[in-house]
Amino acid sequence: MKKYIAFVLLIASIISCKDFLDEKQVSTLTQDYYNSEAGLESLIKGLYVYARVKQEWDANGAKLIDPETDQYMHAASNSALAKCNTSAYGTDVSTIASNLTNFIGSANSSYAPMGAYPHINNCNIALDQLERVKPGKFGTDATFAAARKAEILFLRAWAYYLVSNQLGDVPLLVEPKREDIGIYYYPKTSIEDVYKRIISDMRFAYDNLPTTQTDKGRLTKYAAGHFLAKLYLNRAQAAAFESSGETHLKMLFKGNVSSDLDSVIYLTTQVINALQGAALTFKGLATDYWTLFDPKVSESSPSPEVLWSAQFDINTTLDGRFGGNRSCNYHTGDYTNQTGVARAMAYGRPFGTYKPTDWAYDNFLDKVNDSRYYKTFAYEYIGNMSNITTSTSYTWNDKAAAWWNANKPASEPTIVKTGTTWPKRIFLGKRALIYIENQKSEALDSAMVHSQPFQFMVRWVRSSVTGKYYYRLFIDGSNMGLTTTRTAPYFSSRKYVDPTRGGSSDEANYNSESGTRDAILMRLAETYLIRAEANGRKGLYNLAVDDINVLRQRAAYKAGEARPEICVTYEPQAATLPAADRASPFTASGNPYTAITVSENMFTPGSPEADAEKYIPTVTTKADMFIHFIYNEKAREFLSEGLAWEDQHNAGILYDRIVYLNQVASDKTGLWPVADNSASGGQDGNGKGTMQKFYTFRIWPKAYLDLLTDESGMPLDATAKAAYQNPGY
Repeated sequence: MKKYIAFVLLIASIISCKDFLDEKQVSTLTQDYYNSEAGLESLIKGLYVYARVKQEWDANGAKLIDPETDQYMHAASNSALAKCNTSAYGTDVSTIASNLTNFIGSANSSYAPMGAYPHINNCNIALDQLERVKPGKFGTDATFAAARKAEILFLRAWAYYLVSNQLGDVPLLVEPKREDIGIYYYPKTSIEDVYKRIISDMRFAYDNLPTTQTDKGRLTKYAAGHFLAKLYLNRAQAAAFESSGETHLKMLFKGNVSSDLDSVIYLTTQVINALQGAALTFKGLATDYWTLFDPKVSESSPSPEVLWSAQFDINTTLDGRFGGNRSCNYHTGDYTNQTGVARAMAYGRPFGTYKPTDWAYDNFLDKVNDSRYYKTFAYEYIGNMSNITTSTSYTWNDKAAAWWNANKPASEPTIVKTGTTWPKRIFLGKRALIYIENQKSEALDSAMVHSQPFQFMVRWVRSSVTGKYYYRLFIDGSNMGLTTTRTAPYFSSRKYVDPTRGGSSDEANYNSESGTRDAILMRLAETYLIRAEANGRKGLYNLAVDDINVLRQRAAYKAGEARPEICVTYEPQAATLPAADRASPFTASGNPYTAITVSENMFTPGSPEADAEKYIPTVTTKADMFIHFIYNEKAREFLSEGLAWEDQHNAGILYDRIVYLNQVASDKTGLWPVADNSASGGQDGNGKGTMQKFYTFRIWPKAYLDLLTDESGMPLDATAKAAYQNPGY
């Protein structure tokens, strides 16, 4: 293994990104190339490769940004990762430590170093070239040079933001390193000082970036304003933790500046005011939530709501070491198990790496009026196997056929045996698999659920014969449970489904892991919620509610918009809809927004609306309820978009929300409903995990600590390594 944070290969012209990162291959690079205007431009463009870090590889950034949180977990629910066990989280050679090794910075013999610190060093080299050499236009056009410097500072600040989210105090390196002299002395800088530096850098970026860019994916003033506001908010969130008795909270302290919340409000207002009048938007937001993620729209006509996105390309040779946006592999459950559905480009590769928690589904309190629920999840799969003989569809049985024949719609055929053989249930072009995530009190009849001509995955069912309640039964009646070893066909986020994986829509690419779609990093909907949180923290709840309701207005079904048939037919809440809305073609009438409009009551203790929000037990005051309402809303708006872990971590609420809302990671008992199939990893009402407070900061990997030296180049001894390590490990 090569040394960390040491001399790195300049990757600008070797790795290329879509649109503006379209550099020709250069087989031999020398320092002279970077002394030219074209060379420095190439280097700056190459820095954008780090924008991909959240979506590239689950052994790097992806595993660190979504699971384990209140809303997302590892899909293998019996795994040490999902349970937050010591073997996955608690040692310097654990799975997460391995991720941190890559995240901090690593290399092998075939590729340039990747990770935060190799990127930071490339930024430092670019800054040095810009300020010292000033080649060509960099020396003659001050406005141009300032804009390019702003990009570099933004991209370096982004790396420090991400790595300090994970580790807290980190080395702050601002000078370029062009050679390896064998000394790896990298003392940590307090997160307070890291934030001072990146806030200063982002102020320069905000002042000097242009409001628009010709090149898709290039940074703008509005992306800078959004990010800078978030940094101010993060500092304000932790200001009260300076004297906290909880170590994991005290470690979040980034300074106490009285004007931070005002700075948040000023910057977000500037961004919102500039963009809320954009054409074909609702106050700057895409008019239809799904178009943000629909590959038929988002790739060719991205919404102005998207402030910054990581660029990937249909030409996968331009997508770097990991071959593209690999998030297309991590969020899709197994839709192929006896469903008559083969892997398909339209549905994605069912790796089943990460999945929502039960709470993530339940957090959508109004599944029939808030369109984000059915627009977020892949709620239906259609049979695509033409040969019924070889189809993977499961078959009818005596009980299911009897129920179906007695209760089926008149237009459907009667199911009959051929001799002693029951036919298969699922046919080409017919419904194959659907989902309903319901409460125990909303349990569906088990005979009905298991007697359909498709797979019907329902969380809670009840036997009308015995009155017993069952949690997550498979089609054969076996227990999918909580911590079984079964790979469950879970209700999946479809935000990353990529029908051009591998570089084209050819079905021959159905097993490709190489996603081509851009990945959203910042969007204006979050800007609204950042401003809402800042106003709420100042007690200006009316202004916060106004901003939240901008998102709710976009989220609501519009009059004349069709709800999915599954929503209207099977969703328990559909009984509250007007009769006209429940008739085909299931179009919404009236104004569904009125059903999901936010008021202060939703975070006012004792109100029915606050009770419905089901705040965790540690949240009792209006101020705390407001903060948690914001993060409930962020979960509804940004589920699976890679914000949850870092946002809740910085707000100081990550641990509490995990142990009360993520049952598999929690060590709490008696907080969840109990099923009658509770044996063998089933739903017994108890947490299954070992989440610890100190896990909210990650461990410094042994591989990293072993390579550190003192100022003279001597390796650190055990005492020095222990002092460097984060508390608790």
